[in-house]
Amino acid sequence: MYFSILNYFLLRKLHTLYKIININNLSNSITLEISKKNQLKIIWGLDSKNLIYTYIKINVQKYTKEKVTLSIKLMINVLTTFSNEELFLKNKKNTLNIYSKQGVYKIPTYYDSNHNNKNILILCKSFFIHRISLFSKLFLKILNKTLFSTPINEELPPILNGVFFQFFTHEANFVSTDTYRLIKYTINNFKTDQRIQFTISRKYLNIVRGILKNEKNNNIIIKYYEKKNIIFYFKNHIFSCQLINENYPDYHSVIPHNNQCYVSFIINKFLLLNTLKRVSIFSKNRNNFVDFHFNHNKLKIYDQNTIDAHNSISEIKCKVLSKKIKNMKIGFNSKFLIEILSSLNEDFVYFELYHKMGVLRPLYKKKKEESIFILIMSIIKV
Repeated sequence: MYFSILNYFLLRKLHTLYKIININNLSNSITLEISKKNQLKIIWGLDSKNLIYTYIKINVQKYTKEKVTLSIKLMINVLTTFSNEELFLKNKKNTLNIYSKQGVYKIPTYYDSNHNNKNILILCKSFFIHRISLFSKLFLKILNKTLFSTPINEELPPILNGVFFQFFTHEANFVSTDTYRLIKYTINNFKTDQRIQFTISRKYLNIVRGILKNEKNNNIIIKYYEKKNIIFYFKNHIFSCQLINENYPDYHSVIPHNNQCYVSFIINKFLLLNTLKRVSIFSKNRNNFVDFHFNHNKLKIYDQNTIDAHNSISEIKCKVLSKKIKNMKIGFNSKFLIEILSSLNEDFVYFELYHKMGVLRPLYKKKKEESIFILIMSIIKV
């Protein structure tokens, strides 16, 4: 392996990749490999089946099929000390030598079998491929709407630790839950030639989100290989990861029917959000439990464990759409509600109260090709 490259371009490419893996607290080992098209392939991976590839143009001095694995953090630290000059990099035994105007600098290398991407290519060729196309801006929006409600609790089944993707011929659904909240984000008029559904873990989707933040409004190609792997083709990166090979729970079974609703109303999102934040500030302990008391077209929100009794109750006006009972009291986790409301862009929300849950929907000013359904379970105080 022997090639030359301007320091600025290599440093920028490595820094983008390092930012993604560092935010997610992942391994900082990368593998370098020269392709036949005067490109340097940079490979990062958790293991042999979950990999990121990215490419950069180089001037090949000597082509070899060897691979070099090293620390991306060490490489960035060294490259940062150079000005924008042409560097020559050559592999010799267990070191990658960097030749500059100031001298020769040796980066230690080692062998890592996790970065052998041939396993992925062989595996994928043996399965039927489904192809989906999404704009990067839309894909990032999907993740921002769903990922916050995926659990970090490892005691829950793995299938719940991810987002469920459903593609139909005329719409697409994206579902996530932590058993306390259920988010269903729907895009209407999304056309595919067949029904496809799969679940990707939170860990891998956070990596995808990190890549998307560095993409502009580009087209993303997703290739799904039946119950095995999925590969995302970005403009500057390729990410291959495993799917969660389990059936997603029937989320329709927990969605209540509208005729079961006790109270439904429209409320200002910012007013409700700021009220919940204020109640949390005056809470005596941090259990995040708040009570909703609906009576006479007004919503009272309070925390029973408050610092100051005078700040214990906040009253908000709302527009009542329907009610079966005049007086209703229900408890929620204020932290969960704050996260939900913060994820919505609209000024007003529909809020429906049921026996043991609440349902929220944003109130759109005009008809949109998207919709979002949010269910939050009530909190039973012990």
